Amino acid sequence: VCSSDLIPLNEFFMRTPAHIEENLQLREPQVEAYTALYQFFKSGGTTAILQIPVGCGKSGIAAIAPFGIAKGRVLVIAPNLTIKEGMFESLDVTNRQKCFWRKRNVLTDDAMIGGPFATTLDTGNLSVCEKSHFIVSNIQQLSTNPEKWLRKFPRDFFDMIIVDEAHHS
Repeated sequence: VCSSDLIPLNEFFMRTPAHIEENLQLREPQVEAYTALYQFFKSGGTTAILQIPVGCGKSGIAAIAPFGIAKGRVLVIAPNLTIKEGMFESLDVTNRQKCFWRKRNVLTDDAMIGGPFATTLDTGNLSVCEKSHFIVSNIQQLSTNPEKWLRKFPRDFFDMIIVDEAHHS
């Protein structure tokens, strides 16, 4: 695959086929949550709150939520370092053991050649963020020093923001 064959970042989630609706490897609450989000945003909604019981696969919902909805990068904000690291592992296409899309047959290996790529703000490198589909952080990293990260991103840098355990933040 040459770089000209790759889907541009701002079209990735709209053009990459994701096996979600009839995927028996996904939990029923994950498919229901995705379907509700998809319908909500396609009907013009702009801000959604999704409340899911413990153990229903919130990380998986975060992984599938952008497909067919987001027209750009996704920021995922976790409540602490442990959840942030777990979220990043599930979104890392290079992690063959923990990558959610591989484990649940959401994306084919061919589809994952061009992403979705994930990074964390730990890299300290904006150019890595510019090339990534998912940027994962914890709330403390973003809020402790807004000058370090938040003000460095243009207002339209992220198309979707997912706040995991938002009631903690």
